[in-house]
Amino acid sequence: MQKTINGAIVWFVATLFVVYSFCLNTAAAVFSDTIKTTLHASNIGVSLAVGAFILGFACMQIPAGYLLDRFNARFVVSSGVFLLALGNIIISFSNNLTIFTLSNFLQGMGASFAFIAAAVLISQWFAAKKFPILFGLTQTLSCTLAGIIHYYFTVSLQIHSWNDIYRGLAVFGFILLILTLCLVRTPSDYQRATRVSLKESLAIVFKNKQILLCALAAATSFGVVLAYASLWYMKIQIFYSIDSLRAVIISAAIFAGIGIGTPLMGWYSNIVKSRMLVIHVSLALGTMALMMGIYLPHYEIETLAIINTVSFLIGFFLSGSMLFYTVVSEIASDSTRGVAVSILNTAVFLFNTIMLFIPYLFVTILSTEFFTYLWLLPFFTVFSILLLYFIKDPLSSTRSNVS
Repeated sequence: MQKTINGAIVWFVATLFVVYSFCLNTAAAVFSDTIKTTLHASNIGVSLAVGAFILGFACMQIPAGYLLDRFNARFVVSSGVFLLALGNIIISFSNNLTIFTLSNFLQGMGASFAFIAAAVLISQWFAAKKFPILFGLTQTLSCTLAGIIHYYFTVSLQIHSWNDIYRGLAVFGFILLILTLCLVRTPSDYQRATRVSLKESLAIVFKNKQILLCALAAATSFGVVLAYASLWYMKIQIFYSIDSLRAVIISAAIFAGIGIGTPLMGWYSNIVKSRMLVIHVSLALGTMALMMGIYLPHYEIETLAIINTVSFLIGFFLSGSMLFYTVVSEIASDSTRGVAVSILNTAVFLFNTIMLFIPYLFVTILSTEFFTYLWLLPFFTVFSILLLYFIKDPLSSTRSNVS
């Protein structure tokens, strides 16, 4: 009982870390216009400064997974929180684009620990069947709170500068650092596997075709829905002359669907004793909803209730792709779980970043309408569905071994 309570506390602190990093991942994008004005930067300069977070995130992702595999979680997780908070405080005092870019890069390095830390800590403290539910609840809280906080950012910019908001975030970061140092730890009865080098861990993971297929499938499904929710959906709504604030609210419906769907998909996959069945059905339904979301506004429908519902369903069904994290956690060994999850997470966020730019390649001089390039989104989710036929269900393997 005491271990369950301690595990719940550790999970909650790790989830706060995910929420913190998730908000900062897109905070610079929310502030981009005011940052451009304050620092007298060009559009390209601001884009590079904002993108520095993703670059730092990508560079540190795999090392973060390896450190979590090898060392006590308290010191590894607190190091990530410290980097994030330190980046906050520096960026709040930045008076030129160079300092802002470097600070955002530092924040990205710190944020790279968050999602992997949640996955590793859940696997250490709880039974395997609880992993998809608790990891899903982490996603629920991060999506819900991030949506609320981003709305607060938008409103706060009317009376506060982005520097002041970052200072407030830095205060929260250092409070979270204290909580991490006091509460986060590896279970005392946890038997750490034989230590291997980073090179050996990578070799083991990259030789496992199942993990690589999961990473590719997750990237082309969850990476797509993240790109759609954070950018392309806004462009669709702007195309139909819906004001930005309402577009933000509608876009939040997608994240609400992700937040509610993720733990439910994990719970249901335990009930039916199949990860791949739930992923397959949810991705098929999610692709159908995605196509409706892209093309439904083309018809003159006066009420936004329908598109709000469709947006929620896009997030809800495509959240089934989060089960790939569970599959990888169940496939990987204790000595390589952090590295395996970090490779999957890197694939998702890199593909998400690529999807923010690749569709522009299909825009012709004669047509700038999104209809000419958003076909890529359902195309890749269907590609993800095709990959499922080559991925083994870990629960099916377990049943076979038992029988």
